[in-house]
Amino acid sequence: MMKSKFLPIFFLLIFGFIAYSFSQQSSSSAKKDSIAVKKDSTKAAKKDSIVARKDSIAVKKDSISAKKDSTTAVKKDSVALIPVKPDVSYIKSYWVDAKGIAIAPYHWSYKEWIAASVTVGGGLLLYAFDDDIQKLVLRNKTTNTNLYLGYIFDPLGSGLYSLPTLGILYGYGAIWKNDKAKETALKGLEAFILTGVTVQIIKELTQRHRPYADVPSNPYLWNGPQNLIPDASFPSGHSAAAFAVATVISCSYSDLIWVPIVCYSLASLTAVARVVENNHWASDAFVGSAIGFAIGRLVYHGSYRRLQILPVSPAGQGVTFIYHL
Repeated sequence: MMKSKFLPIFFLLIFGFIAYSFSQQSSSSAKKDSIAVKKDSTKAAKKDSIVARKDSIAVKKDSISAKKDSTTAVKKDSVALIPVKPDVSYIKSYWVDAKGIAIAPYHWSYKEWIAASVTVGGGLLLYAFDDDIQKLVLRNKTTNTNLYLGYIFDPLGSGLYSLPTLGILYGYGAIWKNDKAKETALKGLEAFILTGVTVQIIKELTQRHRPYADVPSNPYLWNGPQNLIPDASFPSGHSAAAFAVATVISCSYSDLIWVPIVCYSLASLTAVARVVENNHWASDAFVGSAIGFAIGRLVYHGSYRRLQILPVSPAGQGVTFIYHL
């Protein structure tokens, strides 16, 4: 068996040796011919190389101009596909993003499911201690606490401060030709509205009693959708709206480290204010903040996920636009 395995190798060596001997015999005559051929080919090659260089220079000029044209086209088309003004495409984005919110769980990755599970777990933990947290907050509440939290941070969730801020941001972008500012303002407004609609639907379905609605307060009273006079404690709409707008601005200006810090701090203080003012249970504010954060990220990143620009084209030079509906 061992001998038969080595036979093919042996024959290959023999044929290789024979081929090598023939090549050595023919190489001497071939060398003479190759010297004459080299002289002729050298002259022709020089002429061809000069022509080829001229052609390559022309190709480089054409490729440079093509790159400039494709870069300009990418910029123009990308700006056009991401809404920077309140036109028809911007209005359509509400429907597309609303649909994305509704079906988002079907497209979650395992990391997003883990984040959702942690959020639900945190909400349930707070729910178990809602009564104790409320009593602790009311026991330590002062006049200054009401002043700073109730009158300064609470309006951020109602839109009293956040909507004018978005308007100023859009005006700045329109005056100074800053598409990033205009896009951020429009996406912030969209996140604010879609968050409000989402939260209101949940409020109508759950109808949790507010902390001040009963004497004594009871965090475990839920009327469900059958109540004609709705109780609207869960989740906190102010907290959700504040975090939705804060998330859009933070995502847009994530390169400036102070912007996310300021935005999320203001949104967090808005959520705390709702609990301190006895308008919401702690779990209401927590879940509302999570909803606003999630919708803000979906609205902001939705445009970029749907729009994909590839620097290649099936036809050769150019770019490919893919818009995921």
